Amino acid sequence: MWTTASVLGLLCVFPVLTTACDNSDPCQFTGGQAYTPTAERTSSNGGLVQTLTVDISDVTIEWLTVQRRTYNGGFPGPTFRLKAGDDLNITLVNNLGPQPAGEHNEFRDPNTTNLHTHGLHISPLEPQDYVLLEVGPGETYEYKFELNADQQAGTFWYHAHHHGSTFFQVASGLAGLLIVEDEPSSMSAELAAISCPNNCNKEVPMLLGNFIEYSGGGATFASVQEDIGDPFTLDDTVVTTAGVTLNAYLTDQQTGVSAYMVNGQVRPTITMQPGEIRRFRMVNAGPSDMLLLTITGCEITILAYDGVYVDTPYSQDFIFIPTGGRCDAAVRCATAGTYEMRSGEDTAHEPSIGDTGIYGGVIATIEVTGASVSMNFPTATPAKPSYLDDLQNVANSSIGGRYVVELGPTPFLNREQFTNTTYFRYNFDVDTIQQWVFVNSDEDSGHPLHMHVTHFQVIAYNAYNGAVTVGGGGGGGGPGPFAYYDLSGNLCDQQHRDFDPNAIVADPITVDTTYLGHDTNDRNLAGYARIGEFRDVLLIPPLASVTVRFKATDYIGPYVLHCHILNHEDEGMMMVTYSTPSGQATASPWESSGGHNPGTCKATDVYPDILQNTSDGNKHAVNTWLTALWMLMVACLNHF
Repeated sequence: MWTTASVLGLLCVFPVLTTACDNSDPCQFTGGQAYTPTAERTSSNGGLVQTLTVDISDVTIEWLTVQRRTYNGGFPGPTFRLKAGDDLNITLVNNLGPQPAGEHNEFRDPNTTNLHTHGLHISPLEPQDYVLLEVGPGETYEYKFELNADQQAGTFWYHAHHHGSTFFQVASGLAGLLIVEDEPSSMSAELAAISCPNNCNKEVPMLLGNFIEYSGGGATFASVQEDIGDPFTLDDTVVTTAGVTLNAYLTDQQTGVSAYMVNGQVRPTITMQPGEIRRFRMVNAGPSDMLLLTITGCEITILAYDGVYVDTPYSQDFIFIPTGGRCDAAVRCATAGTYEMRSGEDTAHEPSIGDTGIYGGVIATIEVTGASVSMNFPTATPAKPSYLDDLQNVANSSIGGRYVVELGPTPFLNREQFTNTTYFRYNFDVDTIQQWVFVNSDEDSGHPLHMHVTHFQVIAYNAYNGAVTVGGGGGGGGPGPFAYYDLSGNLCDQQHRDFDPNAIVADPITVDTTYLGHDTNDRNLAGYARIGEFRDVLLIPPLASVTVRFKATDYIGPYVLHCHILNHEDEGMMMVTYSTPSGQATASPWESSGGHNPGTCKATDVYPDILQNTSDGNKHAVNTWLTALWMLMVACLNHF
């Protein structure tokens, strides 16, 4: 009997017998077309007016034609180029039809959508970046995004963000680049030479995404398409050559018919001259894989992460971009030749990442040819706006609020799955400096945590003494029974709302501490951000504790936080906090989970950095009940 693997073997042995491929006679993608940026829409006179129509479109990738949800029939959506202070008015038209019913915290609502401007410092209230909005089938919504006058210039993106269909719609192609351009006078000559508005030919905008993933472990577009009840599935006619269906062919891992696409292209070729420097603007649109990029034989200088410039550009031989994250890098290949931008696991970086999924494969080819040119890397970056002030050395008395966000197990955030849009786990006053601690109780998997509205600054990686998740497993309908244990394998008395003591393993147990030890993050490893850098997506390694700070300035409203592995988010790894008008943060307490406090294990435990300034590297601690009491005292003081 013919199998997909045996047919592939014959095709490799007798390639001359193959013909042009199509849906009825599939083959591996070849890639190699000339790199092409997506269509761009540029603001003028302080604004940009656009219509994004969501509809079903035929999308052709080399020989493969599939039906996807698209913006204006494109794959992916257009690139928006804006300036700080611009108005971006988007009419979102949902032309999709009726949809099957779905359950909360499961894949659902394939035809309900909305829009998120990922990374902008912007209002989270309607008609702006309110991601809890639902634009149902046949509905239209008028977005009026008002970019802050001090908006940091950088690389951002926009994408669909309805809870339950975020993974499915982003994987379908409902995403696009959003670039806020620098003022020429703010840039050094070297940076201006590789940047818009005067040297746009030196920019390489790249929306990176695994948009054609049908095989592999975990959630894939095909598996979620089936779970969500999408009628626009693959053509399942018989493949004439092999006698197997197209679905069977594409979902067989031996075919290799998947790729991390660049602007909707498969492994495109970027042409450069020897010595030429170009600015690669890279967005990892995921929806679930991290990227650990290398360009062997070429030089890389890091300019920015997540749309925020680093203080001083620095050389690095890799680029790590968690799903949802961005990186601006200046790239130079000194000599003629062919080079590969490749992503893949590297055991040297594993201590900082754990077994978090890293995409493996070639992303693009760089063809270096022609006459040599002489260019210099930027050595300075533009000044940051005031909402991105350096907070590393602020006085402890200046901290206006403190909070803990705990990831794990999948899909839990602060020991609960997402409840609803008005359940605020923490309230904090606008125009305060916030110090939060992000922790991850997973033994072996990292999670990229994304915060909306503004960026946060990485202050410290702390010694981990929190809880360890044992059991669970995630998936639609919620994980199996799980419990929290301490590092010695003893059951924590601080558990979670749905804890069932009769369904868990009795202590003591053996806890896997392979990936413990992230407080010694002085190594140049991919999973760590450099202290002082800003992010809006940060990988929290397994068994890690990271202190961050941010200025909760300019905007009141919901600050949504979620894991940016988007299938985790759709299954409930999301929560809402709220920035209130000054003095009103007493309206909601620091929400626990069934009386248990996230980030802790024993009621007598101490937790690092929750009350004290950590800029000097010292690790301070306080009992959990004192932390809660302190929070109440601050709230009362703010009230009066």
